Amino acid sequence: MTRKQVATSAIGKQHKINESLLGRIEGAQTRIRTKTVLFALLELYDVEAERREELIDLWTRDREGTEDWVTAIRPSMSAGMTTFVGLEGLADHMRIYAPVVVPGLFQTERYTRALFEIGQPIHDMRMSYVRDHVALRMERKRRVFERQPQPVKVHAVISEAALITTVGSEKVMEDQLANIVMLSRLPYVEVQILPLRTRGSVYRAQQDFAVLTMPDPIKSFVQSDTVWGASTTSDKPREVEHFTTAFNSMSSSALAPELTPEYLHNLIKERVTT
Repeated sequence: MTRKQVATSAIGKQHKINESLLGRIEGAQTRIRTKTVLFALLELYDVEAERREELIDLWTRDREGTEDWVTAIRPSMSAGMTTFVGLEGLADHMRIYAPVVVPGLFQTERYTRALFEIGQPIHDMRMSYVRDHVALRMERKRRVFERQPQPVKVHAVISEAALITTVGSEKVMEDQLANIVMLSRLPYVEVQILPLRTRGSVYRAQQDFAVLTMPDPIKSFVQSDTVWGASTTSDKPREVEHFTTAFNSMSSSALAPELTPEYLHNLIKERVTT
């Protein structure tokens, strides 16, 4: 069915499912908000019973897992970021790249707060905005690294620039680097450092991004930050493949995961003695 056919159907009119709303749902820019609308779409598309149960269960778990803690802060987030936050805790595998600052999932609370406070006078952020987003980031970490019965598998490539750039005080940075060491030793986490100096030319993406491999029936998708500070998501196979290729290229140029703890310990020593 086309979006127009859905919107003009009896069910579409009854539940106010217009073409614009359907486009946002299909593009992972918004959720199906109520179970009534979900049931209506399942009926309209004549979804078979077994798949219908899977989708209802998935919708229920997603709502229970995200609505209570995302709702309050949703007005402060872009549509793309809201989608990303709602789905990252459901992923099977995440590939993360960070060129400038430590990835959000690896940040300590003090590092995150310092990061927002640095940008506060530039972006005219209220203290309530900073407080809410620090809390959001800490909750995101918990839902990814402490998910039961099995945490999300996370593979991160972090540019050396993000680790040598001071955010907050020296103590904040020492604790931050030690936190990455701790996370890198978890069995479901891989952390690689992409050095600034390498032999030969190395591809380096200019923006943060994450590629999420999702359980069926959700398609894998990519989230990327833009130069304007916005966050976009896409599940188009071509774009997912593009960012996956970019990640694999940088991973092949980065230090091996087993070298990460030693590298970070040496970096901590350098900061302490200088």
